[in-house]
Amino acid sequence: MPTLSVIKYDFIKILKWVGLILGILIGVFLLIKGIFFIKEIVSPTPPPPPTAAFGKLPPVYLPSGIKKNFTYEVDTISGQLPLFPDRTKVYKMEFTEPDILAFERMSQKAATLGFDTKAEQLSDSIYRWKIQDPIIKTLVINARSSEFSLISNFLLNENLFSDREIMREEDAITIAKSFLYSLSLYPEDLDESKTKTKLLSINKGVISDVDKVTKAKLISVYFFQKDRDEMPIAYPSGTGSTMNITLAGAGSNMQVIDARFFYQKTLDESGTYSIISSEQAFDLLKNGKAYVASHKSKNLNIVIKKVYLAYYSTGRSQKYLTPVIVFEGKDDFIAYVSAVKGEWIGN
Repeated sequence: MPTLSVIKYDFIKILKWVGLILGILIGVFLLIKGIFFIKEIVSPTPPPPPTAAFGKLPPVYLPSGIKKNFTYEVDTISGQLPLFPDRTKVYKMEFTEPDILAFERMSQKAATLGFDTKAEQLSDSIYRWKIQDPIIKTLVINARSSEFSLISNFLLNENLFSDREIMREEDAITIAKSFLYSLSLYPEDLDESKTKTKLLSINKGVISDVDKVTKAKLISVYFFQKDRDEMPIAYPSGTGSTMNITLAGAGSNMQVIDARFFYQKTLDESGTYSIISSEQAFDLLKNGKAYVASHKSKNLNIVIKKVYLAYYSTGRSQKYLTPVIVFEGKDDFIAYVSAVKGEWIGN
């Protein structure tokens, strides 16, 4: 019968072997992990290819824009063009066909604004109303989308601008929001922190920007959508949006005298698509193949201060929300280059 000392000796011996085996296993495990780690640094495993869930995409509608003989230089914070990912998401947009109740809904919206006259049908989905209250106003609504325009001959009515009370930008924003709410057209994905106003003056029938509210005769309110995937929504005008309301008067006399509204809901359905690099986009910009949306100077040497990815809302019905590369520079220079690689753009 083994003594206690023999049992203790055998137990310690077993523990040493177990420890040795465990040490070897841990060492092998760490060695394998290290090899894979080094391999990923030296030759990383490529990501799965973009899904391209919608196949080839229709070309992005970009207007001809401002055509001048620009020259460009980059003066970003880093002094270089940014490095973008090799892909971004493309989202499907909501598209609805008008139903038999579409005209009734449009008529209700028109009546809410005081347009109780008979509508004139301009196409299968577009209707127009006119009233005089006291200025002549024209309302056009598209049954296929959340799109409408309200125009008036406000420049011919000096009484609108004779109010001695100073216009307040916060009042204009509140009334503009109420105006959209009254039409059930205030989108859920608006970012109120991005809402902007533009102060306007009128001189001999010409509208121009002013920098002080004391000089303003009109205030335009611009609404913007929330970022998607940490990318802002860009619009055709560059500095504005496709949702703007213009007001005249002050205090209780403030009223909407012009409105241009287009909004299309973005669905959650998406696919990933390969995009060009910032360098490739810059080459297209230099070669005149970008859409220059804004430039407020005679200086044609453009100093680029910011370059970033955004999603582009065309201001008209579109099947997909696709990315653009935005170039911003001095003198309100803004230009867009379509970001999806050409191989994924159809005819």
